[in-house]
Amino acid sequence: MLQDEGYRILAVSSGEECLRAMERDRFQVVLLDVWMNGMDGLEVLRQIQEKHREAVVVMISGHGTVETAVKATKLGAFDFLEKPLSIEKTLVAVKNALEHQSLLEENRQLRDQVQVRYRIIGESVPVKALRQQLALMAPTNGRVLIYGESGTGKELVAHALHTQSLRAREAFVEVNCAAIPEELIESELFGHVKGSFTGASEGKVGKFQKADGGTLFLDEVADMSLRTQSKVLRALEEQRFEPVGTSTTVSVDGVAA
Repeated sequence: MLQDEGYRILAVSSGEECLRAMERDRFQVVLLDVWMNGMDGLEVLRQIQEKHREAVVVMISGHGTVETAVKATKLGAFDFLEKPLSIEKTLVAVKNALEHQSLLEENRQLRDQVQVRYRIIGESVPVKALRQQLALMAPTNGRVLIYGESGTGKELVAHALHTQSLRAREAFVEVNCAAIPEELIESELFGHVKGSFTGASEGKVGKFQKADGGTLFLDEVADMSLRTQSKVLRALEEQRFEPVGTSTTVSVDGVAA
């Protein structure tokens, strides 16, 4: 059926044979049965996710249960089809899986371009030491103070930290603290609710919340007033804050540089 639709396919008879085939060639989509002789589909799925994350997996089962579907989804399956297979549903599932795989590939290429753009180049002792520091800090959730004269590459270091971190898939949010008026800086960082001050005709999500799960780069932090700096420090330490005009606490999990 898939060949008739113009797809190039390979059919195998076991999970072990599937994994061997994937070592030899690259596949965009895998249609994987749950119940098979030898290695079952969930174990094959687990190994595919470890070794061949570029492939999108659609699980198939004649004994489909909610529990099995949930487990497959947690292991990384894109979709779940029940037997007897419907031609229409199968074609839709494959089409959607291919579109998803294309988006994943595009994201990978964009991340590679970002990493190249923010690569720190040089073989001098200070540059090598800097790269070592980045390699140590990037995988952690620690806050990082980046300091140096204007033009020495503080923003470059912040981007390099983000692209090498476990948060690289999430947002990198930059705030130029020197460019924001003092009366607006708290609203910019923490957000505000509608009517909290003159001109606040609608609510706004702050930079801290936009960077939730990712990285927040506070550029020229010394240009903020001491009062605002103390609020920022508290938000970083407690990972929560109150938007302007409300006492409701917002919790975030962002790393600041």
